[in-house]
Amino acid sequence: MVKIVAVCNQKGGVGKTAISINLAAALGQQEGTAILLVDLDPQGHATEGVGMKELYTREVQSLYDGLTQPKVTVDSLVHPVPHEPFFLLPSHYRMMLAEQTLQPARGREYKLSALLEGLNGTFDWIVVDCPPNLGILTDNAIYAARRLVVPVQAEQTSMRALDLLLDQVESIEEGLKIKVEMLAVVPNLVQDSTLSKRILADLRENIPVTTPFEFRKRVVLQEAYEQGRSLFSLQADRSKMPAINELKELYFALAKLVRERSNQDGK
Repeated sequence: MVKIVAVCNQKGGVGKTAISINLAAALGQQEGTAILLVDLDPQGHATEGVGMKELYTREVQSLYDGLTQPKVTVDSLVHPVPHEPFFLLPSHYRMMLAEQTLQPARGREYKLSALLEGLNGTFDWIVVDCPPNLGILTDNAIYAARRLVVPVQAEQTSMRALDLLLDQVESIEEGLKIKVEMLAVVPNLVQDSTLSKRILADLRENIPVTTPFEFRKRVVLQEAYEQGRSLFSLQADRSKMPAINELKELYFALAKLVRERSNQDGK
């Protein structure tokens, strides 16, 4: 049975896209595992971040049509990523209109779930990169996935955003009569400061699903994005390999944690 994970936090700049791309790539390293990355963000950062930017502006049926037109089949929207172990359901510039279009729609929170059901078990894992807000698209991702990975920065504004997200999840659980599992809170883009260390300690004390590891801020992440590649396919100078390998090991650890905690939830 397919397992869907939504990577979400309404605060921008916390590294959702890097987490989404590299988690999908790490999950895809397991032989025989079929992975789909869904770029639900109207800005299309994940689409660009895997080197498929041309799909964002191509005048064809897109994710926008899949969410707003019931006759569009999801198979036609999925594309292979030649240099990665996953497929992509790309964003599109018309996704900027999605929230406005879906606002008056009946059952608007169920559109992504209904669309993905059309895949009929093609994929083992689906990773959804969410937009940086708590709107209809994020609600769709949470409903479809029921499993969340939440990147946070070790700073006060990110902690406030996490509180708001947890409130939103509780509201969705009550309103839609579902149970949402928080698989992991992932400290990301962490800098070496006294404040960061204190916030990390508070996170791990108060939120048990916070990962026992954190992702440090690394220049190679921006280089990977600019090349349109995950860390697992990044072509870089030998001098940068220690940093890349360190990050890859952390993403393997995150993928392992996500697999284990997803198996525990019984869905």
